[in-house]
Amino acid sequence: MKKLIIPTLVILLVTACLPQDVQVPQSPLLPVLERKSGLIAYIGIDGNIYVVDQSGRTPIPVTDDAAIPDNQSSAFRFYQYPTWSADGNQLAFVSVSGEGDSQNLSEMFVKHVDEDQAQKVYSSETEHPFYLYWSPDNKNVSFLSTDATGQSIILQNVSTEGGERLILDAGSPYYWSWAPDGSAMIVHTGSEASSTPEHMAFLQVDSEIIEDGLDSTPASFQAPAWSPDGSRILLTRVNDDEKNEIILADSTGAFEKTLATFDVNTSFAWSTDSELVAYIEGEQVINAGAIGKLHVMDLTTSEDFFQDTDVFAFFWSPNSKKLAYFKPRLVESDSSNQQLILQLFMLDVASGESKELFTFQPTNQFSAILPYFDQYHQSATIWSPDSNNVVLSFLDVDGNPGIAIAAASGQLEPRLLTQGYLAFWSWK
Repeated sequence: MKKLIIPTLVILLVTACLPQDVQVPQSPLLPVLERKSGLIAYIGIDGNIYVVDQSGRTPIPVTDDAAIPDNQSSAFRFYQYPTWSADGNQLAFVSVSGEGDSQNLSEMFVKHVDEDQAQKVYSSETEHPFYLYWSPDNKNVSFLSTDATGQSIILQNVSTEGGERLILDAGSPYYWSWAPDGSAMIVHTGSEASSTPEHMAFLQVDSEIIEDGLDSTPASFQAPAWSPDGSRILLTRVNDDEKNEIILADSTGAFEKTLATFDVNTSFAWSTDSELVAYIEGEQVINAGAIGKLHVMDLTTSEDFFQDTDVFAFFWSPNSKKLAYFKPRLVESDSSNQQLILQLFMLDVASGESKELFTFQPTNQFSAILPYFDQYHQSATIWSPDSNNVVLSFLDVDGNPGIAIAAASGQLEPRLLTQGYLAFWSWK
């Protein structure tokens, strides 16, 4: 055992002495010797879902019957939206099947990591799930689906034990945040362009569904955010002077204080310890999300202690000590088309310093979630549970999709984990 520890210590000592912004290749021994933290679920290039630890060795297939169509009229089956439960013991995902251009069946499955078979908990030929979010008690999966007409969005809930689905609400667009005790949600739904009037409300989801609307008029944002400790909620409102505000409310929705104002739009998320808030002050109107100046605020001191420009998305580390954030760039490709390139930066909260870790072209599946990171931040994570690494979904120079592990220290070059389209780390 002592012989195995020595290479790891050497790696740590060497990286500790590196100048800032210098990266060294990862030792082939590191994936084997480093302490494993949680599990990674990913969509493989064959359309199936797999689970693996950060070594990338011996991935376990969760599904094995995906079918990539040979032509435009052949049958297909593929899997989407792998989503971990809060305890890290269960994985929910969606199966989509059909023929040609027709999506005929959507099914949702839940698999316990210690069991061989996944259990089907939902099936529909007309309603197609496209976003999953576990309840805090790990007993239910709430999800958004299209309705039978495809014109609206339904918020539903289904037990991991199976049984009838429960329709909670409907609207378009739709965003929500679970209370940490699982008894209620704070929701934001509707828009001027849809048939649903824009509003914010509490949904009580115990023995019956009770909606209690908030009086405030929401300013331009997407997902509300309940603090991890359950005491406060991040929202927006248009104040009496017609100014857009990010506000802090208590757990009943009562106004506590204004955190910031903004002109165009915003998106935000809590640190895991509920002491810090990061938000993007949007600077341009876009179809989804916000792009602009990143702010990081200490709620105890009200100090806005870090800013950076042109930020599109971010994810807090589990220990609240780091913030991974992305800046987008559009570059010309060989075919004269523009390609999205992401720059990954890492903020160290204690020092207030940030550095660029990795520049990469994301897979379509990864780039599709970033405009909605404020919602995904609450249901999925790219961070390892020990806050040492992030998992990224990228395209190589030949356009092949891959999953990479990037060290949060920034002192090691990212390493290829496996081929795949989209990956998330388990919470624990």
